[in-house]
Amino acid sequence: MAEKTVSLSQARRFILRRQGLIGEYQYSGAEGVAAFTRSAGCVQYDPVDVCGRSPEITYLSRVSDYTPAMLEDALYRRRTLVDCYDKNLCILPVEDWPCFGRTRSWFATAEHRSREAVEAAAPAVRQFLREHGPSFSEDLPDMGKADWFWSATGVARATLEALYFRGELCVHHRDGARRAFDFAENCLPAELLNQSDPYPEDDAHRAFLLKRRIGAAGMLWNRRSDAHLGIPDFTAERRCRAYDALERRGDILPIRVEGLKPAFYILSADEPLLDACAEDAFAPRTELIAPLDSFLWDRKQIEALFGFAYRWEIYTPAEKRQYGYYVLPVLQGERLCGRIQCLREKAADALTVRHYWPEPGCKTDRRALRRALKRLAALNGVRHIHMDFTN
Repeated sequence: MAEKTVSLSQARRFILRRQGLIGEYQYSGAEGVAAFTRSAGCVQYDPVDVCGRSPEITYLSRVSDYTPAMLEDALYRRRTLVDCYDKNLCILPVEDWPCFGRTRSWFATAEHRSREAVEAAAPAVRQFLREHGPSFSEDLPDMGKADWFWSATGVARATLEALYFRGELCVHHRDGARRAFDFAENCLPAELLNQSDPYPEDDAHRAFLLKRRIGAAGMLWNRRSDAHLGIPDFTAERRCRAYDALERRGDILPIRVEGLKPAFYILSADEPLLDACAEDAFAPRTELIAPLDSFLWDRKQIEALFGFAYRWEIYTPAEKRQYGYYVLPVLQGERLCGRIQCLREKAADALTVRHYWPEPGCKTDRRALRRALKRLAALNGVRHIHMDFTN
């Protein structure tokens, strides 16, 4: 298939428009939350809440009138979306549940940490849920400690999470970062739970996941990438095989970006949008980008295309951080023009901006930035914005 060559600005506009980050808002209201999730395939979840959780900030930057209640309604009332495991912990369209049967089966058979303790506790945990209904781990009796994914935790919590990863349980609702679990059959329709896996072969499943990741990022290159996390056994050989299979089927198109050596890939269905981005200029917006936003999944690619080097320094020792613990990139039109560190301070009823670092050569539209901060403050349930920096 012949490769297209596009300018760097066309590639940028395409990614941003595909992501819903430039021009008029493409998404609004509760339906917009679901529509963006379907467009991206998944929205990565993380419980850290400094100035809003990563998925909330992700939706805020795309959905014009987003409120956290919209996401809660979609996840735990209407259940058009579901907490699931994809790239990592993610939010998925509920109709995609059958596509991850292989992932759930892997969790059921994997030799995970503290497996023996989890298997021993599982019958008692199931019985507790049958008797008490949706429950937080703290509701269960003390079953001792287990070595778990990040650190030692209670056996009850480890067992709930293990059964959740297997698909036996679902998140029934949340209280902040706390999850109440219930049996999947009490949360999802039987016809969905009983559907067979549409991708029973390993290579077909990997190709399905790769196609979703390309759509989520807008475009991807065939290189080792965090955008490929969660695709099982995705060695370099299997990655190349998946890209080749999708290209042969006509599902993806290779393109070249002027001035850059590697080939990039987009979904074939997105070719009209790519062509439109050669000429169309979209109205600029200023948005704050979440650390785990799909736009940033391949940070080396973002550096190559946008000239912006971003590292989420939450796990970096304080003395080695260049910027800060929880820093959001600032998108202004087609440029990543800076990064900002915000902190919600409930006692002061304020969102406090601790630092703002403009990118060299970028002039920040301060009014537009303040509008973005007002939206972030509203997301965090506070009324004021405090600027606690001097630059």
